[in-house]
Amino acid sequence: MHSLVPLRFLVAFVLLITFSSGTNGQTHPPTLTAAGRVAWEASANPVRQGIPGQVPFWNEHAKRFVYAPAFDFKSVPNADHYRFELVSDAAKTPFHFDAAEPFADLGSIWTQVPVGEFTLTVTGIAKDGTALGVAGKRSAYRAAPFNGPYHEPPVLPLDESASLALRKLLHKDYVNYWLHHREPDPEYVLYQYPSKIHGALVIGAVTQARLTTGSEEARRSTELARVIADYMLQIRFPAGSKWQHHVPTYHGPHIKKVKKKHMRLANHLTTMGVDAGNAFLEVYELTGDDKYLLAATQIAETYRTTQNEQGAWPLLVRFKDGESVSELISIPTAVVNYIDRLQRDYQVEGLEEVKQRALDYVMENPVKSFNWQGQFEDIVPRAPYVNQSREQACELAMYLLRNKENQELAEELIRFAEDQFVIWEKPLPRERKNPGFSSANWITPSVQEQYVFWNPVGRSAAVMIETYWQAYESTGDTMYRLKAESLANTFPAVQQVHDGDYPTFFTPYPKMNFWLNSVVFPAKVLMELEDKKATLNPSHEQPGR
Repeated sequence: MHSLVPLRFLVAFVLLITFSSGTNGQTHPPTLTAAGRVAWEASANPVRQGIPGQVPFWNEHAKRFVYAPAFDFKSVPNADHYRFELVSDAAKTPFHFDAAEPFADLGSIWTQVPVGEFTLTVTGIAKDGTALGVAGKRSAYRAAPFNGPYHEPPVLPLDESASLALRKLLHKDYVNYWLHHREPDPEYVLYQYPSKIHGALVIGAVTQARLTTGSEEARRSTELARVIADYMLQIRFPAGSKWQHHVPTYHGPHIKKVKKKHMRLANHLTTMGVDAGNAFLEVYELTGDDKYLLAATQIAETYRTTQNEQGAWPLLVRFKDGESVSELISIPTAVVNYIDRLQRDYQVEGLEEVKQRALDYVMENPVKSFNWQGQFEDIVPRAPYVNQSREQACELAMYLLRNKENQELAEELIRFAEDQFVIWEKPLPRERKNPGFSSANWITPSVQEQYVFWNPVGRSAAVMIETYWQAYESTGDTMYRLKAESLANTFPAVQQVHDGDYPTFFTPYPKMNFWLNSVVFPAKVLMELEDKKATLNPSHEQPGR
């Protein structure tokens, strides 16, 4: 690995002082920053290129690409080679190249293709130059690579921004309700997801207590964290049930009105145990009360007793008997990270085999198939590749980097997440009746959640910040730091047009769905990022590759 360091410096130096032109009269965008030039050149490298019969093509349902794609086009009988023609709506003339296979990646022309929609046609060519037939045709969007840093400097220091957002959240009526009634406000519909939403609120209160140490706000936040955590303890699945000790995925009267069949009081999304477990760990660290640590370890013990022969868990089960109500298997990257945290920070023993078997399942299945299907409590499961998401890919990348395992795979997973879900600027055009969901109105940079919910979600941006920063700490690559900081800086910018709130969606339009976990997780990440930035060691950095 050390032999690569001088090459990184050389590549970055060359990219920063040169600016090559493409063919067909096209050039790189004229307003690239120094980091933008590095990112533009790096975009020629494909992400997990498919090879028929060897490596699955994961991008059949993808609509946009930062990095050069390759498509599953079939061979044309008697073809000697293939002619690729890419017609961009933003270019005056088409781009061409020849390749031996119809599934070749577009890297040879990709840095010349401007941001915008394009159509690719691949034609089989005989030895004498005769066109034999079309191997494939595909339309997509050439997405903008990173061209930051963005929003630098931020309009508020990140920790101040986080504390302001939490103060706004934690004093809303449906949060104050906890302190007066010791239970959730029945009027706030999203409390129907207690593992996720109650757990997030606990973490938010703990984070605010840490940000405001010694103040009345800290005292109130600590009380709030305890009240909600104690309620979560009360509603756990009962002893003797297959998923005992887990906090329900679905709870309360509103669930009975939901039309989606999988969202039932009797059902449990198995990965949700991690959300509740992490909340218990946070309040334990704040208060030192052992009952919360016990609750967190009991959740892990239930994972141990319910792990299947494959090393994973059914995605959706009946909590009483553990019977699966879905054919899908969970991608247990969250469980791997959760157990890793218990081992690393709390010296919990007896879970190594559980963690390793779950990790082995991930490496043998989604890592090989690259089917990173979205697995959310409110989304109906889809067929393979139809609903890709960046959640589990980022979770695995962070685990690998933190434990110094398979850095190459970790960085490929990060590039996948960026390729499909990070919008640095100029998003894929999309019009909706609600102008807040129209892409022309999005505030960028932003991060999409999943294919079937293609919107710029704050929590998704926070996951990418955390992932980029872990990559920066592990590799020293300056580009990761700049990307993490640029996404983080967007939160104060969005907050500025929402009266101090972190909205769920990066848009200036108010009165859209407000998921409080999209306040809490970003605030926690920004608080931690500000602390880490204060201890930056410049000698650790290496220029972007």
